[in-house]
Amino acid sequence: MDLLGAVCAALAALTLGLGLFHPGKRLSLRAWGERQVKAAAGELRAARLETSPRAFLAIKLGGPLIGAGIGWLVSPVCALVGFGVGFSAPRLYVRWLVQAQAERSEAQAPHLLQTLTAQLSAGATYLEALRQARQHSTDPWIRTDLETVLGRFLLNEPLEVALADVRLRIGGRNLGLVVDTLALCCATRMPAATARVLLQEIASTVQFNLALQQEVRARVTGQRLQVWLLALLVPAMFLYFRLVAPDLLGTLDSTALGRYLLLPGAALLECLGLYLSARVTRLRS
Repeated sequence: MDLLGAVCAALAALTLGLGLFHPGKRLSLRAWGERQVKAAAGELRAARLETSPRAFLAIKLGGPLIGAGIGWLVSPVCALVGFGVGFSAPRLYVRWLVQAQAERSEAQAPHLLQTLTAQLSAGATYLEALRQARQHSTDPWIRTDLETVLGRFLLNEPLEVALADVRLRIGGRNLGLVVDTLALCCATRMPAATARVLLQEIASTVQFNLALQQEVRARVTGQRLQVWLLALLVPAMFLYFRLVAPDLLGTLDSTALGRYLLLPGAALLECLGLYLSARVTRLRS
């Protein structure tokens, strides 16, 4: 019954919000849905996930309602916390996937540079060097970007323009440096021998950046592990006492202070601690 009441309350609030619009300015529901589907498709395209935009949009819209319904079983304040968790969980998950794949792609930057310099040293053109780099690359993102560049070149688009467009999707510093250098070489019609020397010069910079990132990541890994252990300790203790000695938590369940202040405050502090810890230990490529 509590879950049904939470769903009804959410639908009533949504209906009231839509009713506040002036009839002449009321947005078309179909147009709004199409815009949301396009936005979801853009997020999936940026994350390069083969997922239906409508399914992802359903998860984004249904997550807050499910979280609010679960939180309503405890207290109305916990429903607000559940709404926030359900709202942010899909977005944080997509962001985590993008960051993890970007880190793996960044690690392949030296291999990409080595392939390009070897091909240019052998007298290959920029197009041939990019083809060989695509064949030897084991990273799916790099292969997709190189296939995009080669395909657009076959459609009579200059290499520097295709590289510049692909550069917009690359968030990593090292891969961005490689793509920017290639685009500059193609735009200025730089000879292959000169481009090879330039790529060899930036190879040392890329190696130094990756070595520094690995050292920092090794030092931060221990801190991240401690953060997760401490974060899981409090919910684990709560579940333990809930199962073993539920009478100890009677004050939280039966009083307004526990339901409306202590439990929501604990949930809010837990989420805030995880967020701040992730911000402190986050590494940017």
